Amino acid sequence: MKKKKIIVIEIIVIVILFIIATLFFIKQYNEKLGHNKVETPESANPSDDSSESDPTVDGSKDKISGNKLGNFDLKFLKLENQKENKLYSPLSIKYTLSMLSDGAMENSKVQIDNVLGDYKARKYSNDEHMSFANALFVKNTNTELVKKEYIETLKNKYNADVVFDSFENSNNLNSWVNNKTFNLVDDIIDDETIARLDYIIVNALAINMDWKQTIQATSNNYEKMYSISYNHEKYNYQIPVIMSDEDYSSLLFDDRINAKSVELSAAINNYDIVNILGEENIRQTVGKEYDEWKIDGDCVFTYDTNIFLDKYIKELNENYKKVYSSTDFMMYDDENIKVFAKDLKENNGITLQYVGIMPKNESLDNYIEKTNAEEINTIISNLKEIKSENFKEGVITEITGLIPLFNFEYTLELEDDLKRIGIEDIFTDKANLSGIIDGPSKIVYASHKANIEFSNDGIRAAAATVMGGAGNASCGFEYLYDVPIERIDITFDKPYMFLIRDKESGEVWFIGTVYNPIEK
Repeated sequence: MKKKKIIVIEIIVIVILFIIATLFFIKQYNEKLGHNKVETPESANPSDDSSESDPTVDGSKDKISGNKLGNFDLKFLKLENQKENKLYSPLSIKYTLSMLSDGAMENSKVQIDNVLGDYKARKYSNDEHMSFANALFVKNTNTELVKKEYIETLKNKYNADVVFDSFENSNNLNSWVNNKTFNLVDDIIDDETIARLDYIIVNALAINMDWKQTIQATSNNYEKMYSISYNHEKYNYQIPVIMSDEDYSSLLFDDRINAKSVELSAAINNYDIVNILGEENIRQTVGKEYDEWKIDGDCVFTYDTNIFLDKYIKELNENYKKVYSSTDFMMYDDENIKVFAKDLKENNGITLQYVGIMPKNESLDNYIEKTNAEEINTIISNLKEIKSENFKEGVITEITGLIPLFNFEYTLELEDDLKRIGIEDIFTDKANLSGIIDGPSKIVYASHKANIEFSNDGIRAAAATVMGGAGNASCGFEYLYDVPIERIDITFDKPYMFLIRDKESGEVWFIGTVYNPIEK
């Protein structure tokens, strides 16, 4: 038995490193000049029109509204719309911008808040499945310059750790990050880089969660093998159990990559055969066949024909509205897109949901360029649970699909992306971060790194009962009816985008694209 794995969606997502370009001996300087506050670049030259940015130039179409999925969440996907695997955390970017806003002043704050809108940073619990952490690292020589009010704000509002460090090497910061990401992320910063910095704000988040059910049965839950049929109707389907790595299906992805994948299936029987064909007609047809079989056969025991027909009709009626599913999932399919969604186990009252969206008739980069939050939210609202009322009447709907497994990492070009949505001043001499530290300060380094593994393993399967045709005591007599079957294929065999969201609040934890499924 292979040791249980777990889906790991690990991420050290946003490490924004703030440094001071030049530190002045502020207190002594002010005392000599008789100033009571620090002179910022804006106040130093009020006649310079370039120092007064227009606060209405704010990228308003990307302005965040509450915590649900919005255009801001998709923005970085559009800004870095190359044909490659990518991953980032809108949640972490929002969270770090929120912490930065609390220390920014004047136009620097206006630009950040014009993007943040009415976003409210939510506190998250930490346990063995979810880690969410913030910190302010301060160079020992700057302890008197960092505002005590800002430190208290980070502690109280964001549960942030405050760490004073020599910055002679990166050991302490890397150790903190490693600890907050379940020992999954190492060496987020090197010694040379940290030696240049004076303070660092860090947001790190990671999830290490199980699916509610495995996507495909494994040797660890062999009894959950998916094999179904409907009594007396010509329909059956089976998904094999994965006994070893060699049993994973191979999927030709994008017509060029052999990707390891897992199989899923569902069947929804909305064919009311007794009502459509008529009970009396069925009794006559099957009764005639049964009587002839009894005469010609050599079975010692047979039912009275009427008793047999009563049982036969009862079992046909039981087929109607019966639903089978190899795992729990939601889906949507039309002429343009395929959508697959699946829940992770609830953790501390939060249920995260994975949603994959694959365009059928156009390239993924074109789809990303044209789509928006309204369209994605509509897709999510149209997701179908595997229930009879959600599918076409008069047929058996068969849903099958192969979902590729993948594992990759990605680094976002965060500084350039933020500038392009209107957050510019903090990276220039116009920056006013006087709520964080005394003296002129600007952001000179910004980085965002993420890693994800999408796996089938390590998920406990839910109990399931398979209803078959066994138990007929009439020595094997069977009469099978043809039934109409409508097939839906949700195989993900082309590049697609995905997101991982809080089902209740709509908060998006991760967004990414898959152009090349990569095995661990």
